[in-house]
Amino acid sequence: MKTINLLAANNCLGSSLMGVVDFMQFSNSLWKVRHPNCDEVIFNYRHYAAEGETVTFSNGFTMPAQSLANYQQGDAVFLVSNFAHEEHSMARYVEACANFNEVLRLEHQACTPISTYCTGTFGLAQSGLLDEKASTTVWWMKNLFQTYFPKINLTLDELVVESDNLITGGATTSYFNVCMRLLEKLTDPIFANQMSKVLLLDKRRLSQQPFIDTSFIINKHDDLVERIQTWMVQHYNESHSLDEIAKSHNVSKRTLIRKFKASCGETPLNYLQKIRVERAKHYLESTDLPVERIVERVGYEDAASFRKLFVAQTQLTPKDYRKRFSYFADAS
Repeated sequence: MKTINLLAANNCLGSSLMGVVDFMQFSNSLWKVRHPNCDEVIFNYRHYAAEGETVTFSNGFTMPAQSLANYQQGDAVFLVSNFAHEEHSMARYVEACANFNEVLRLEHQACTPISTYCTGTFGLAQSGLLDEKASTTVWWMKNLFQTYFPKINLTLDELVVESDNLITGGATTSYFNVCMRLLEKLTDPIFANQMSKVLLLDKRRLSQQPFIDTSFIINKHDDLVERIQTWMVQHYNESHSLDEIAKSHNVSKRTLIRKFKASCGETPLNYLQKIRVERAKHYLESTDLPVERIVERVGYEDAASFRKLFVAQTQLTPKDYRKRFSYFADAS
């Protein structure tokens, strides 16, 4: 029997903690079906609180948990994500997770699989265990993550990233995919594949990129950058050089680039390209316009180059994106 240690700080998501527990219970049930003569279940779990012996969820419910003073090593660790949706609440969560550092380092030294997802990646990252390693995180907080943890090799191209014994997942529902990766490590790929069928989990959903909406990404506050971003949203389909954009906002090109990189981690032109891709997504989702017409509407003349840009940002062709997300596809 494998024991999963769940580490939770106050204001955690109840669905995150209980979802992992439910996943393990489903796995126990399937294991019994597949092994009717086996008396043991495959998973047990323990809850540990960041402080004291209770955990308060973001919805106000509370549940008892064990104190870290009584911590016992497990066969895997799952750091529960938190309801942190802006920088202030994230700072509180990161501070609370420092209480877990001793046990996280203990388990890491023992090569125990340590997993988390969404905002929980911030809690794991603050321990320093992810430094110089690859990780993913919740996509709308990627810039904040890079600001906090510049030594980590952040990628959003994969939904689940594994570095040594550290497993990180993307946003919100990706905890199912993280649980699947743990299941593969703690049992075997055949059983994990059977579990994916029972839970209707699509193992082909391997990236967050198709779901990213640039307008939701949290950036470091800068009045000038935010004014220009608003201007770009209003003029995204017009042709403007970087020199023209800088001049129209009474700033040098060098200052404009520096401020954009400090605020959102990219150049102004890269940001403008992302706005154009977002508008193209909107047209693909809500109209039946040909792709060539959409390319024109978002300010591009060369359909082939825009397709390359679209694929680079979403990992889908415009045609495949429309098939997956079009309102008309749902209606049919």
